Amino acid sequence: MKQILFFILLSSSVYAQVNQRRGYTNHTEMGILLGRVAFNNQPAISKASFSALTFNGYRFIPALAVGLTVGVDAYRTQMIVPLSLGLRGDFLKNQKVTPFYAIDVGKGMTGLIKNNTLSYKRGGLHLNPALGLRFATGGGSSLSWSVGYKRQLLSSGTENGYGEGVYYDYAYNRFSMRMGMSF
Repeated sequence: MKQILFFILLSSSVYAQVNQRRGYTNHTEMGILLGRVAFNNQPAISKASFSALTFNGYRFIPALAVGLTVGVDAYRTQMIVPLSLGLRGDFLKNQKVTPFYAIDVGKGMTGLIKNNTLSYKRGGLHLNPALGLRFATGGGSSLSWSVGYKRQLLSSGTENGYGEGVYYDYAYNRFSMRMGMSF
């Protein structure tokens, strides 16, 4: 009887280890966005911006997880909240260190822009592909480091009340470097 109970407990723990590969997954990252900015034919200057995001989704197989990503990007004069559909996946399975990919596509929200002189603000397309390394820490969690490309479109402006005004279209193209954790 003791042997039967032992094998039942052993088999249930083995099943739990395999089952951790499917189901809910979270990947949270923080880092910087690096780019160069030029205004009105002036020489370009380098800029660094803070960026943070969290991906919550369902992992079908180690190579594919689908979910939603929400974050915050703090550019010099703009604060954007990207909301997007995200894909994540590992290139190798059951490794202590594995390369992974991340792709986020969606829209940047402008609700955090606190500029009272702007009467018009609209977020635009948000695209963020990245590649990185995931380092297993045990218990189904891991630390990550990634590099990628970030494109964010944005429009803003002021109106004078007569259908006229000054409008600006921004296209932020940035190199991203992030560190994070996942489970």
